[in-house]
Amino acid sequence: MNEKQLRHLLSEMSLREKIGQMIQLTGVYFDEQAVLTGGVGKDLPPEWVVKYAGSVLGMIGADKIYEVQKKYLEEHPHHIPLLFMADIIHGCRTIFPIPLGQACSFHPELIQEAAIFAASEASSEGIKATFSPMIDVSRDPRWGRIMESFGEDPYLNGVMGAAMLEGYQKPEISKDVNQEGSFSRHISENGMAGCLKHFAGYGAVNAGREYNDVEISRRTFTEQYLKPFLMAFKSQPAMVMTAFNAIDRKPVSGNKELLKHVLREQEGFEGVVISDWGSIGQLEEQRVVSGQRDAAYAAAKAGVDIDMMSPAYMFWLEELVENGDLPEALIDECVWRILEMKNRLGLFENPFSGINKSIILSPDAKSVAFRLACESCVLLKNENILPLKCEEKVFWVGPYVKSQEFLSRWTIFGNHSDVDTIQEVLIKKEIQAECILGCNILSDEEYRIWQAETPYITKKDYSMDRLLLEKIGENDTVVMVLGEHEAQSGEAASRAFLSLPEEQMKLFETIAERTSKIITVILTGRPLDLRKISEKSRAVLIAWRPGTMGAEAIVSLIYGMQSPSGKLSVSIPWCVGQVPISYWDMTTGHLISKSDPDNRFVSRYMDIPNTPLYPFGYGLTYTSFQISDFHVCIVENKNVCVSCNVCNTGEVSGAEVVQYYAETICAPVVRPAKELIRFKKVFLKPGEKINVGLAIGCEEFSFHGEDMELIDKGIQIRIMVGNSSNNEADSCVIQL
Repeated sequence: MNEKQLRHLLSEMSLREKIGQMIQLTGVYFDEQAVLTGGVGKDLPPEWVVKYAGSVLGMIGADKIYEVQKKYLEEHPHHIPLLFMADIIHGCRTIFPIPLGQACSFHPELIQEAAIFAASEASSEGIKATFSPMIDVSRDPRWGRIMESFGEDPYLNGVMGAAMLEGYQKPEISKDVNQEGSFSRHISENGMAGCLKHFAGYGAVNAGREYNDVEISRRTFTEQYLKPFLMAFKSQPAMVMTAFNAIDRKPVSGNKELLKHVLREQEGFEGVVISDWGSIGQLEEQRVVSGQRDAAYAAAKAGVDIDMMSPAYMFWLEELVENGDLPEALIDECVWRILEMKNRLGLFENPFSGINKSIILSPDAKSVAFRLACESCVLLKNENILPLKCEEKVFWVGPYVKSQEFLSRWTIFGNHSDVDTIQEVLIKKEIQAECILGCNILSDEEYRIWQAETPYITKKDYSMDRLLLEKIGENDTVVMVLGEHEAQSGEAASRAFLSLPEEQMKLFETIAERTSKIITVILTGRPLDLRKISEKSRAVLIAWRPGTMGAEAIVSLIYGMQSPSGKLSVSIPWCVGQVPISYWDMTTGHLISKSDPDNRFVSRYMDIPNTPLYPFGYGLTYTSFQISDFHVCIVENKNVCVSCNVCNTGEVSGAEVVQYYAETICAPVVRPAKELIRFKKVFLKPGEKINVGLAIGCEEFSFHGEDMELIDKGIQIRIMVGNSSNNEADSCVIQL
């Protein structure tokens, strides 16, 4: 439809039809097999709401969605199509590594490829919008949803979020010209609408506890937590989702200043604002409104276009308009944005757009999943033991050796049956290895606490494994594959302790008593306390939750068929007592001095180090690189141009991530110790050298002063280059 046709449609809609577009229902009202990703209230929606609801979440299946859409269109007075949405977080049927792992690839182009396949598979099964990417900056691994984030760094979140968004939406330039004369960006038939979330600050929840509040300064909120959103807005997201938390003690779903002034007016966002599940109704729980009527009023006035599964809009919005408390013109604004999004998806021309158009789990999709799994894994330690030779005598030990549970809680449409086990991959590659389970992923009590599925190993299996473990001698090499259960990370999976499950630690200690030649692979949705693992392992590889091709990637890396190239997107703490921890912590006084390490009166822990076990940006490879010839110049006071040479000085091909950081030397307010400002991943053969040159706009070094005024001139900046946040190859001071 062109704009005139869309305006005419809006003018003909009844009030109930309009309000219906602003209500999102779970698919259980249309399909009893739909996935529930939140709680359903006791009050059923009125019949007219089910009839006119504009969008549905949690359903999948081409035939099923086709039939629901067909019936809905026949019964709707103006034949406005439904929009089916779902949590496609890191893949639909082909599952890619969790976003926290994907960010470790430092390869946005590959992340965009993965998102294209995720969108194609979802669209083919009827889903045309996803609640992803999540670009909440998070430096607290106690928070389960850190797995959905791209890590602790604002810039990295912005880059990776934009790449994923562009992959989902696969924009095409339409032939219709809008009123301003510019071309509108449509989303291709095999694409789906993306949603930036959670706007904003949700990654800073107090104590890392899910659904908790956020207490941060306005300056920190603006410069660290808003930054990735401001970067990703350039990719024109179809939607933005409101966060559960409050900012300055004003809950986001009713925060007019944040949603109207910052998001709409200041940043020019023209897409749809959708609440998180029930977050409008939650305003009553947060005691900023006295009931659901007031919650509906506050959210509508703040500019929330779609109420996801709360009773507020469905029971009260009609009365608020009819009584004159809310002007119908405000409703029209919200509905217009929703209709525009559906139009951008091409649903008015073809309500079944994308259905049955793509192959599920195609070889190409699995190939990208394999590459991304390889590049997401981070080699944390290697004491001359990796890569292994295929002919070596090796024991593979641990509950994940024969498991297909390489996905996550957010792969709601992924199937474990599509995942090969490590044992199956070893057999397929004709690698001689003995595989021993040793224990369950969790103890019986842990299965109860985490509400996880029943364990698959029986007590009979245990006794058999004990006999097999006795075959391991002091000269034997053991690859242990350990980690969290899928249920231990994700939404509503906050943890106070970051240790591995107790049965697995007992197994690890048993193996460590028999041999010192241990290689440990960790599957996890968050950073864990890996001190004991690191101390007693010759090599440590963190594979995150690696997805469909995870086993293939792990085996290929361990045996050198692929070279590890991942860098940490989040710091691995020395222990949970350091949390929250980040390389960009603010500068402080009473600094620790290497010349006086025993000084008590400095900013330090007395019983543990200040520094993490493994810092942001860190990761080893099977080769070596040299960064040299660092050069910085300012071009016409507009861009800071940085360049360096990178040479593969080792004997095998590999990849290095060149990382540029900036430090403000002096400012009227306290600034971060350093900030990532650019990075570039390069793939080099042995002896190959390449020049890495990048331009940085001078405005990117700006910050807010004492009165929140923008300071963008007269700044002295030190720019550093290296291959991690704590490994500086060279630096240069410039004056902006």
